[in-house]
Amino acid sequence: MQLAWPVKGLRTWIVTTGYPATPEPQPARWRGRPVLDPQACRAADGCAACVAVCLPQALRLEPSAASAEDSRPDRLVLDYGRCIMCGLCVPACPSGALQVRPEYELAVCAPGDLRVTLRWDAESGEAR
Repeated sequence: MQLAWPVKGLRTWIVTTGYPATPEPQPARWRGRPVLDPQACRAADGCAACVAVCLPQALRLEPSAASAEDSRPDRLVLDYGRCIMCGLCVPACPSGALQVRPEYELAVCAPGDLRVTLRWDAESGEAR
């Protein structure tokens, strides 16, 4: 069983797939990147359930630089550069704001492009 793929490659001299011209099908229970729905997220109301279960701290609550004297967080950051696609944040979210999508192509030119930031007004709790 373990030698089937190398033996096939040696017989046909084809050892790679047709990706990216032909997308590869993913396994049935494969997890891709988590996607945040800003309208459903309750982080502005004090919910931090997804942040608490995120092991690599890809989900973080942060205060903005302007409100350094006020330590209340006013943004939720989802950093795909740190995310290990474990999916633990999805069942932890009580409002269903996080979903796992089968997308896996995350190539960008700058590391900052791997961050999704949800901001809200710290006093009113409304998302911006």
